[in-house]
Amino acid sequence: MATIHPFRAFRPAPDVAARVAAVPYDVVSTLEARRLVDAEPLSFLKVLRAEIDLPSTENSYAQSVYNRAVQNFETLTQAGRYKLE
Repeated sequence: MATIHPFRAFRPAPDVAARVAAVPYDVVSTLEARRLVDAEPLSFLKVLRAEIDLPSTENSYAQSVYNRAVQNFETLTQAGRYKLE
């Protein structure tokens, strides 16, 4: 039998929740993701599609993309836009 344990989660602050919400990462191209983030800089696509912050020649699976995702997530959480519950 499986044992289920509760976990703490980061949740967006209510005043920015609609701005943070993002389409699933796999339904938009890198170009489309860039356009969406240009229109809404708080979009979680900054984490999900972190390659949008790097040169277009960067491999989407390069370690630099994962490192950027971590940086972008930390920026969102440290700015008080999320809280740990």
